[in-house]
Amino acid sequence: MGLPAIVWGYGVPRCPACGTDVGPDFQFCHVCGATLRPVFPAAPPHVVYPPAASAAAPRRVLWGARTKRGIALTIVSLVILWIPNATIFGGLLLSIGSTLMFWDRHPFRPAHRRSIRVAYLLFWIAAAGYAVLFIAFVSTAYAEWSRRGTLDDLRPMTVLFVWLSTGPTELLVLAIALQIRHLLPDSLRPQALWATIALAGLVLLATILAHLEFSPGMGSEVVRLSSVLGVLDRISVLRLVEGPGFAWFAYLYYRAHGAIVPKAAPAGQGAPSIPGP
Repeated sequence: MGLPAIVWGYGVPRCPACGTDVGPDFQFCHVCGATLRPVFPAAPPHVVYPPAASAAAPRRVLWGARTKRGIALTIVSLVILWIPNATIFGGLLLSIGSTLMFWDRHPFRPAHRRSIRVAYLLFWIAAAGYAVLFIAFVSTAYAEWSRRGTLDDLRPMTVLFVWLSTGPTELLVLAIALQIRHLLPDSLRPQALWATIALAGLVLLATILAHLEFSPGMGSEVVRLSSVLGVLDRISVLRLVEGPGFAWFAYLYYRAHGAIVPKAAPAGQGAPSIPGP
């Protein structure tokens, strides 16, 4: 069908053969009989948009990043773990940092993976030991309070608590050394052994000082909550002698943190090899 003419503002089709104006509903020209085929506007081309950039880029995982975060948290914990009234926060940060290092052990060398598994097990054994000893100490203190006992009546349990808590603390020292040993540069690796010996000796020294503090006698004060907390505070103050050993390990962890370079890999694939220092 030909181009329409404009009549009274409306388009009127024309016959393509003879040019006669025809009605819009005609199928044949009423003058020449030619077939009228309506002309439809050309359809716009189909546009295909490129996929979004986020869909095209594969997701990647940065192996080794958790280990660096775990080491950073452990450094903070080693700085405050031996400070009175901050020990519980240091222990919390230490547990989180050790868990991050345990989860991220796969891309490292087999020696580090073995050490980190043993260290993580020792951490939980030490935590369980602390919990049992603390519950036993608090239970004994409660029993003495209920029968109106004095601090001297609590003395045997306090001395026992001081010596028995040395075991979990030494396990903690060993775990701290194991989980960092194979991440250190070769030149610093011997320091991990000497730092372990030094800190273990300082833990034993703090225990001896606590024994000398409480074994002669603890006074005739009636056992109360404040007096029990005072005993625990005196023990924590004596633990300040352990500070240089924890500071030494904080330095070693700092050096290991700077030596680890994380590696990226596509999600779902195996971890790339991170040999470490």
